[in-house]
Amino acid sequence: MSFPLTKQVLWLFDQFQSNGYELYLVGGCIRDMLLVRPIHDYDFSTNATPDEMIYFLRDTPCKIIETGKKHGTLTILYQNESMEVTTYRLEQTYVGHRRPDHVIFTKNLIHDLSRRDFTINAMAYHPRYGLVDPFGGQKDLKDAIIRCVGDSEQRMEEDALRILRALRFSFELHFALEAQCEQAIKKKASLLTYISKERIRDEWNRMLLSDAKQLLRKLRNNGVLPYIIPQITMIESLTQENPWHIYDVFTHTDVALDHSEGMSLSEKLAIVFHDFGKAQCKSFDENHNAHFFHHAQISAEIAAAALQEMKYSNKLINRVVTLITFHDYALKPRVKLLRRFLAKLDTNYELAQSILRVQYADDCAKVSTYAAEKLANNSACQRLLEDMEKEDQMLKRSDLAVNGYDLIALGYQGKQIGECLDRLYQFIVDDPSLNQKHELLMKIDKMNDFRK
Repeated sequence: MSFPLTKQVLWLFDQFQSNGYELYLVGGCIRDMLLVRPIHDYDFSTNATPDEMIYFLRDTPCKIIETGKKHGTLTILYQNESMEVTTYRLEQTYVGHRRPDHVIFTKNLIHDLSRRDFTINAMAYHPRYGLVDPFGGQKDLKDAIIRCVGDSEQRMEEDALRILRALRFSFELHFALEAQCEQAIKKKASLLTYISKERIRDEWNRMLLSDAKQLLRKLRNNGVLPYIIPQITMIESLTQENPWHIYDVFTHTDVALDHSEGMSLSEKLAIVFHDFGKAQCKSFDENHNAHFFHHAQISAEIAAAALQEMKYSNKLINRVVTLITFHDYALKPRVKLLRRFLAKLDTNYELAQSILRVQYADDCAKVSTYAAEKLANNSACQRLLEDMEKEDQMLKRSDLAVNGYDLIALGYQGKQIGECLDRLYQFIVDDPSLNQKHELLMKIDKMNDFRK
């Protein structure tokens, strides 16, 4: 068995071999090469210590970064390729269910592979000696199974992040969890309280982007969802007694997420949180139909707080909040209505299309007979927006034929200026041909008459 390797990787193998040391590619890159997936990082293991590596590489044209030296890891930069090399090691006791309290270097590759999380990540490769697979990782790849190396519960106890990694690999690769691995996840899920918000967020992001089906239900069934999104309890048993919905809010959200294939992270997060506010504003009419007035705004506020807790960037949070705020905004494929919609978004066509994609997923999770017209409108709006953008029909507020100085000259002051410009902008949004200075001044005169 052989794999195509870059010239930088082959160069590194030559350096170690010529100096009498072992070097093997290990971990995820082997898994991805066997699956014929893109390789993002090259990780190596060796029987050389960090000091030995530094010594025999000292006169070569590479740069050595020693950031991880105390744990046996050096990053070697050669011809714009970054390669991590770690000394074979054993890990004894772990601190905080996350990291080993200390590492012990070893000269045995198999010992090094035995400390790894899953069999599919516990293989090594050398271009001359081939594949080293002591735990059956290649077979598990063929059988599409996520299996722990050794005792599953011990692996999760050592590093609780493996609980989420197992699920994430299952979603990304469309693999099943081996029975003991799945049982260990359910039994040890509470250990996720030891994992930082940032680490949980990063695994959660990759789960969302995997496009796995029934994602929320699978996470709930494995007992980990409350440790990712504590606020999920708001909607888990929230029913929707009206003609538009067939599911409770939790299932509706998961089904909507099933229809988000290929969408961005911000869109998927918006879909997850878009109905959380329904728990706070449920009411019934005289026909016993449930209504959730103003739930979009409340959901946006809940999402903002939750995403801040998970350490998302302000830019992404603001984007998600906007998507949720407009997820139930009524739209029809009419130029005038779409102009007004765009005006609320500062003429951001891309954001408008993003909102429509979120609305599409939301409507796909409703009773089909009621949602059919909305889905048809959604598709028509997307097409019309594309045409409008090509024709550059939309004016921005900065395109107004009058400005603040004109209003100051007319006696406007302070907040009056902004309010007047907003009203003038809405005036020309409906009919851009009215964006003439004399037309706008006449409009201002009428506004003044009305105020009098």
